[in-house]
Amino acid sequence: MYDRTQLKESAQRALDYARGFDAEVILSTEDKALTRYGENVITQNIAGSEIRLSVRLLKDGRMGKASTSNLTDAGIKRCVETAREALKVAEPDAALLPLPEPQSYREKGSYHRVTHGLSPEARADGVARAVEVCRKEGLQGAGIFSSGARAVAVANSRGLWACHQMSRATFSLSAMSDDSSGWAEESDCDSDRIDIDRIVDRAVRIALDGREPGEIEPGSYTVIFEPAAVADFMLFLGWDAFNGLAFVEGRSCFSGKVGRKVVGDNITIVDDAFHPLTPGLPFDFEGLPRRPVTLIENGVFLGTVHDRRTARKAGVEQTGHALPQPDYYGPMPLNIIVSPGVSSREEMIAETDRGLLVTRLHYTNIIDPMKMTLTGMTRDGLFLIEGGRVVKGLKNMRFTDSVLHVLSNVVALSKDLYKNETFWGGGGTVAPVIKVEDFHFTSRTEN
Repeated sequence: MYDRTQLKESAQRALDYARGFDAEVILSTEDKALTRYGENVITQNIAGSEIRLSVRLLKDGRMGKASTSNLTDAGIKRCVETAREALKVAEPDAALLPLPEPQSYREKGSYHRVTHGLSPEARADGVARAVEVCRKEGLQGAGIFSSGARAVAVANSRGLWACHQMSRATFSLSAMSDDSSGWAEESDCDSDRIDIDRIVDRAVRIALDGREPGEIEPGSYTVIFEPAAVADFMLFLGWDAFNGLAFVEGRSCFSGKVGRKVVGDNITIVDDAFHPLTPGLPFDFEGLPRRPVTLIENGVFLGTVHDRRTARKAGVEQTGHALPQPDYYGPMPLNIIVSPGVSSREEMIAETDRGLLVTRLHYTNIIDPMKMTLTGMTRDGLFLIEGGRVVKGLKNMRFTDSVLHVLSNVVALSKDLYKNETFWGGGGTVAPVIKVEDFHFTSRTEN
């Protein structure tokens, strides 16, 4: 992986070739390694490195952009020339903004050399510990143990320079029997903090407890959602509802609702790249400092995240959430934090006369973005609660419900928070366990 000095040198070469234009350079580099296993054996062991440079040129109200993975002098020069040719044929854009001036950034320690250099043998040892328990319990184990590091840098012709390095390791286990499955996963910038034994114990216990699953009728239930399921709800809120462009264009379920109560009083949601449990970048892809933003406070909607373009349309300050420009989707919160409560998972179960426990969700999609109605499936552990105890596993169910309805009916949140990876990378969701009344399941499945 390129270090800071190499990234800065490459960015400066691109800026030198782009003289005469306002120029922005984004560099990303990554070393990644992955050990994959299935049916209790390692099936794949790979490692690789990537480097990418993009150049965006602005002049006379026009913009041109090009990218390359060739960081030789010839490759960078050709990339700049391609961006220049694209600018010549581009239509004028009155909405183009000038490049930002140099900024100062808050430091965030996200890089650990041990995690970056984790060996295949170390990953194999972790897998062996999981597989040994699965075999002992008559289960099939599958999952990944990944490790590596990434760096992102932004530079422009006005003297802006931002660079951040981060490492990341993830261990997951899906433990499966003929009629049940359990899952657990942990990620951290420090691989030494990943507790493989805890992951294995949780996934195996869910699989064993879920054997010989029963069935229930579709309907409205009290449901306790584990943090991974809560993160799924937050992903779609961030994607469509807290998106600054959707908000200013009236396409968000929160458009026109600033200052209004939209969910329960016990719900506060912020976007904060500096929370200790999230791996987010301290700046956005225009090189502006990423600010913590309170999106919902005590049930009241306060606002969305913004880049400079959407902030101008909304008449507010930008929050440092730009994606690489040109961006036609809009700025999104990549580091959502749901504030904790005062309860515990065990207390929630003990206080539930009849309800369900959901481990996580999948195949989740939006039906109605203006109501934030989702549909999806439970996965890797659905359980019946009766008399304050988890009594049996259940076959999976399909749900259809509004996230706003869910967050308006939360009766308890755990005091502990848990980090969850998101599929787009560069961030994560931090969430508690939540207990929800009146959650709607619409159909049963075969398993």
